[in-house]
Amino acid sequence: MTQNKLKLNRKVFLFGAILFFFLLGYHLACSFSQPFRVLKVIDGDTIVVQIGFKKETVRLLGVDTPEVKSPYTEEECFGKEASSKTRHLLLKQRVYLLKDKNAPDRDKYGRLLRYVFLENGKFVNAELIEEGYAFLYILEPIEFGDYFRYLEEKAKEQRIGLWGSCSFSGD
Repeated sequence: MTQNKLKLNRKVFLFGAILFFFLLGYHLACSFSQPFRVLKVIDGDTIVVQIGFKKETVRLLGVDTPEVKSPYTEEECFGKEASSKTRHLLLKQRVYLLKDKNAPDRDKYGRLLRYVFLENGKFVNAELIEEGYAFLYILEPIEFGDYFRYLEEKAKEQRIGLWGSCSFSGD
């Protein structure tokens, strides 16, 4: 290759890299445009946030916590602990909500499906799995699926949280 072609290829590559990082930063800035106040913790994997003048129910994407007693469900092992952990982490906090590009916007109940981050950067969905308060729950491939799978395996191996307190069929 001639020297001029090499210089041109470097310029094109550099321009492409700058454009890529600019667009990535723009995407993240739009995704994390503003924090929202958590008004209520329904259970370990469902919260209510204030978005503008509207209250929205948000289902934490990729996680499933044991159920608490309600008119619709019986209490499951570690349900109270999972709900308490989520309440402790999120109630009255300001959170950032991140949509997964591979997941639907809402579930069949109309709840927003989102990753939840505290203002300090703590990734709540991941923490619930890592500390044994939640199971991995993936209906379709999601961006953090492999990461969540790794965290769940680690929690199982170390018998953390529900993995050390509850018995599951097949275990």
